[in-house]
Amino acid sequence: MLDAVQRAAVDSELGDGGTMDRVVVTGRGLSRDFHMGETVVAAVRDCDIEIASGMMTTILGKSGSGKSTLCNLLSGLDRPTSGTVTLLGRDLSTLSDSEMSRLRAQNLGFVLQKENLVPFLTLEENIAAPLLFAGHTRRSAQRRALEMLEMTGIGHRAKSWPAQVSGGEAQRAAVARACAGRPAVVFADEPTGALDRRNGETVGSLLKDLCHETGAAAVVVTHDAELASKSDRIFHMEDGRLLDSSRKEP
Repeated sequence: MLDAVQRAAVDSELGDGGTMDRVVVTGRGLSRDFHMGETVVAAVRDCDIEIASGMMTTILGKSGSGKSTLCNLLSGLDRPTSGTVTLLGRDLSTLSDSEMSRLRAQNLGFVLQKENLVPFLTLEENIAAPLLFAGHTRRSAQRRALEMLEMTGIGHRAKSWPAQVSGGEAQRAAVARACAGRPAVVFADEPTGALDRRNGETVGSLLKDLCHETGAAAVVVTHDAELASKSDRIFHMEDGRLLDSSRKEP
């Protein structure tokens, strides 16, 4: 969650006008090169992108197009070779590693292709654990975990172990965990890649509904055009470049 100083800075930069449709992540001239011996691989090339709150934004592209690398740059998991990222009013190039880690822990949620639930914790405990680390009391963490499980339609699985639930239910729990701390931005990298079509549709709709209801921004990276079709905005990526974008009218 944003603290009072950070929230004031964001509001000042973005202006008034509520929590919906405000720019919370901006990338300008982003490039990322990787050196493989004497060969330089340009994974991301001169990309400009803006992510708005209250919306599900998808970066759509084939495997190897650079979309996951771009997502890592926008979330501060990686640093660009050139260009700048502004996240919640903070220029990421000015932050130390510890400051960046704190900003991510307090304000961002992550959903990966594999849910990465802790196998010896119940679904409720998997969601509550990060909240405990963030300073919640045990009672408030448990209450919030149960709220999120109910919201994602698997409240009846609260006491189940990850091995006892289906892949779709486990991924819903991962979405619940990512959103439990009320993050400003949720980054989801191929969140439906390991799911069948029906469960993929459920998880995609869930991400969109949660960001609409909470005002969070969702950034979804995928090669799945059907998942992308659920988004409020789609950026198409190929060979490290953003080719175009489209936005649905409200």
